Amino acid sequence: EIECLTKLNIKSQGKTEKLKNPYRTNSLKWATWIIARLGGWSGYQSQRPPGPITLKNGLDKFCHVFMGWKMAKDVGTR
Repeated sequence: EIECLTKLNIKSQGKTEKLKNPYRTNSLKWATWIIARLGGWSGYQSQRPPGPITLKNGLDKFCHVFMGWKMAKDVGTR
């Protein structure tokens, strides 16, 4: 899951410094920031923090992405 989150972090970060994940890699805050971005949170520190619905939506999306990512990694290994 960490490897998948690392790939998603690259895609979910913006081009400016304000839209980059400010947390230490592989920490819980780092993962929560990525999940919140998947859930539709803007990512700006000046905005309200993501709520439980945003985090749930992001976690649902992450579960689907992770399942697809796992299947793609398993193709051709058997």
